[in-house]
Amino acid sequence: MGYHKGDGFEEVINLANLTYKRKGIALVQKIATPMKPIRKGKRIVSAYYEEKSTLDYIGVYKSIPIAFDAKETKEETRFPLSNIQAHQIRFMKNWYKHGGVTFLLIHFKKLNAVYRLDWITLDWYWQRYKENRGKRGFGSIPLNEFECNCKQLKSRNGIILDYLEGIEK
Repeated sequence: MGYHKGDGFEEVINLANLTYKRKGIALVQKIATPMKPIRKGKRIVSAYYEEKSTLDYIGVYKSIPIAFDAKETKEETRFPLSNIQAHQIRFMKNWYKHGGVTFLLIHFKKLNAVYRLDWITLDWYWQRYKENRGKRGFGSIPLNEFECNCKQLKSRNGIILDYLEGIEK
């Protein structure tokens, strides 16, 4: 499997998930995107995605179904909403509607900071983004929003990235 952006960040999340499982805190799984192999004879020479994926991770924490995606940005002052796909928003909306908790983990690479962006906040920004496409100032979430209203995630209690701290139904 080749390297793609986000692999390092996802590895940190995978380690956190392993620790959550070992400690009996939560069960969270990375969801693989279904791929269709292309064969030449008996050899697989390539593959393509069969369908769009939902989110990167799905699991359960304290009987609460959770679903989230991991995103990274090189930006220092904002998170571009173009990093999110419309099908992911639809999935998150339905997940939330059916009683699950859904969010994004956003890694600001240059700042070495990770924030948990809840669905309600994301949905508010996404609606403005859709309504004002092409207008300056609506294509991203400012860093100030993360600093003031989102949970900044840290290592805690032996968990490399404790992204579940403070999750409530």
